[in-house]
Amino acid sequence: MSSVGKKAVRSADRACVGADLDADFVQALLAAFRRLEVADHVQELLAAAAGWTGASFGVGFSVEQGRRNLAPVASTTDAEDPRFLAFTPISPGRLSGLAPEGAQVFAGFGPFASVIGEWPEDKPAASLALPVVSSKGRWAGLIVLLLRTHDADPDLVERLERLVELTRPAVDNALKVLSMRDLVIKDDTAHCFNRRHFEECLPEELSRASRFRSPVSLIFLDMDNLKEVNTSHGHSMGSQTLYEVSIRVRSKIRKFDKLFRFGGDEFCIVLPETEWHGALEVAERVRDAIASKPFLAREVNDGKGVPMSASLGIASFPLHARTQAVLIQRADRAMQKIKKSTKNAIGISEIEEQDDER
Repeated sequence: MSSVGKKAVRSADRACVGADLDADFVQALLAAFRRLEVADHVQELLAAAAGWTGASFGVGFSVEQGRRNLAPVASTTDAEDPRFLAFTPISPGRLSGLAPEGAQVFAGFGPFASVIGEWPEDKPAASLALPVVSSKGRWAGLIVLLLRTHDADPDLVERLERLVELTRPAVDNALKVLSMRDLVIKDDTAHCFNRRHFEECLPEELSRASRFRSPVSLIFLDMDNLKEVNTSHGHSMGSQTLYEVSIRVRSKIRKFDKLFRFGGDEFCIVLPETEWHGALEVAERVRDAIASKPFLAREVNDGKGVPMSASLGIASFPLHARTQAVLIQRADRAMQKIKKSTKNAIGISEIEEQDDER
């Protein structure tokens, strides 16, 4: 067993001290403590909760990396179950008022039903939602169960409450791991995702899009005159400009879209479930946000700032490309065409023959 696994076992042993626990409970507790990823921890709790309650269906949400939203990551069936696919990321802030103070399990959904969408036609009369939180009350995940019976067994509710309470130290550890990973995937200058994370994220998005036959669009963005800022005002002002670009762009995209600094003064935006025309609307909002008011308004030119603009290029999967390499190539090509001509505009990839796909 690894040192991490041994520490997890010792932590679980301490959680069990003085408690009269059965073998199934101890096994679930140990499984949760062995998981250092939040999503894996949620999956273990979901398996235990579904098994104990005999739920007809269950889904687990986990906090998204770099964000506060909870995204669906596991179910009691398979990833292609229409019920699982119906769930979308949700904000913990919309759930905080649904449970009594300090409660770990609550029956019925109330307004939560409108957050997660329509239930199947054979919706049961009672359901359970199990918040997964840290020792300090920070949201890490959520488990939703559809029960076969009208009322939740009070003993089972108490059992689940106890499991969540005893696994809070494991949640603390998983959130620490997530925070450390955030440091690795963030760009220190622009405070958005970095290229390393882009190279991990895009293949996952394209795989998901291919599996569910949905589009993905990519926007490449290159600042037109950032080099002039570096030359005239210094690299520190250039870095501040990149940070302002990141803030303006992120204010114009959806919560589940992702902004990456690709390198230098170039950024890219990944837009899941978005056709090229939807990406064009986003790109126009971004272009206008950059060009509409000066940058560095408080720092240079007696408060007048520096006018900036950007050239943008769009390519969509699978319309313009069916592989990651070609999608990047065509979005970049569309952007370069604008940068070499008008600047401060948006280019869209042409639909080319696919024989150069690789």
